[in-house]
Amino acid sequence: MCDWCKQHGDGKKWYLNVKNFSKEFLKDKAVVEAVNAFLQNLESFVGMSPPMNVEMLNLKNDDEFSQSVEGLKQGIGTLIPHRGQVVPLEDVRKIIELAGPIAKVACVCRRMLRASFEEKTCIPVGPVWLEYSKEWPDYTRGGIDYISKEEAVELMEGFDKKGYVHTFWIEWSSPAVLAFCNCEFPTCGALRARRYMGDWFNFFLRKAEYVAMHDYDKCNGCGECVQRCQFSAITYSPYLEKAIFDMKKCAGCGLCRNVCEQGAIKLVPRSEVPAVRSLW
Repeated sequence: MCDWCKQHGDGKKWYLNVKNFSKEFLKDKAVVEAVNAFLQNLESFVGMSPPMNVEMLNLKNDDEFSQSVEGLKQGIGTLIPHRGQVVPLEDVRKIIELAGPIAKVACVCRRMLRASFEEKTCIPVGPVWLEYSKEWPDYTRGGIDYISKEEAVELMEGFDKKGYVHTFWIEWSSPAVLAFCNCEFPTCGALRARRYMGDWFNFFLRKAEYVAMHDYDKCNGCGECVQRCQFSAITYSPYLEKAIFDMKKCAGCGLCRNVCEQGAIKLVPRSEVPAVRSLW
């Protein structure tokens, strides 16, 4: 857990601190200005992200790549330590208990990259975005559907079964909570950047407070977990006829655990595993 999380987590995970769900943030001029600036450029920001990623990946010179990385870090990473974090389903349920109001809107990444309005997978939890940004058409294009906490839990459980990674996000200049993103690689801009650019991108999207632990004795080599992992952390060994886990790549989303019928996978606190406790 980073210093920022300790400061705003009040001794807990930052996203379980009820203070970060307060309407008082709407009285903060800096917060409103930051949200306003982001929403004005939301679609253009998402729309340019694939070329930006590709351009960086195509750089052949190490010095040029390092300069691009540093430029991006300075441009985005200096505001606060991170904007979003992967959260497993059990913590999703806890967040929903604290949240209100709750709604669903069309995902801007899917709109920009897939021209899709069919599934509303962005779940803002307010009050900052639902009270302030609901009038912004670039964010709410396709409409806002308000839902109950029970409906939100059912919806998120359905996303989990589909294999969508749950991430939870904060406002850019404060600990005010914003929304859940439920998406997949490569459609999701945050997951795509994380996969392409590696762990240094943790200033934007951090791994979960958990990591998957695999019991090889229970594993029957079915491969279901391999298909679920969107962080390249699981491979299949034909020789061993078992799944092979790389805990250093694991983001702790829990999607692999949820499809393992053998009960061979569990999530453990990242802080309890010395090899990965500082890998975010």
